[in-house]
Amino acid sequence: MKRIRTFIAFVLILLTNVVAAQSIRVMPVSTENINENAAEMLYNRLNQAVSLNGMASTDNSNKFLLIPSVAIISVEPTTTAPVQYVAEIEISLFLVDNSRELLIAQEILTRKGVADNENSAVSEAIKGLKGRDPKLKKLIVNGKNEIIEYYNTECEKVIETINTYIDMGMYDEALNELNAIPHIDAELPCYQNSIDILSNISAEQQSKSNNVIKNQNPDVSWINE
Repeated sequence: MKRIRTFIAFVLILLTNVVAAQSIRVMPVSTENINENAAEMLYNRLNQAVSLNGMASTDNSNKFLLIPSVAIISVEPTTTAPVQYVAEIEISLFLVDNSRELLIAQEILTRKGVADNENSAVSEAIKGLKGRDPKLKKLIVNGKNEIIEYYNTECEKVIETINTYIDMGMYDEALNELNAIPHIDAELPCYQNSIDILSNISAEQQSKSNNVIKNQNPDVSWINE
């Protein structure tokens, strides 16, 4: 019975990795320029956009990241009564391969919002960003294609790196790379290789490493260099 429970636990973790592997992790939005509610709204909209455009939003890999940044261009009162505020914001989006410190795609979106106070006007501007926005779709689809092409051409190097991590007992790093491999086509060599490698890592170790990855705060300071 104990063996059966262990096997079931392994299969569940394996399936979780497979589903989440064609993934982008959306990074939390800084509250430096906007309030927490607005930041959460933007975070949710970006996760929605990732899902709508053929990728899975995940927190079990810090390799492919969608990093948002919000700048407030202006917040001006209207000249009409009652006074309203018009906010114009700029949303910068960076899709990166954080392991290689590589910018895959980027987009800058501007939005305006109107409300009876400044914070609400900014929130209304963010609300104007929809998950099906054409520019946002283009960013994610182009990024997805770049990621698939990378694994089609560099799979051997990727697998070699993962196996090196495992040989060194660096399971967190190995799972971070494994979980990022797209499982879009079961015939892709990298898909098959990743399944084979996962089967050699215990369910307990997978769970432990995935929890570590989930709670990590990836260093993306290189983007500003």
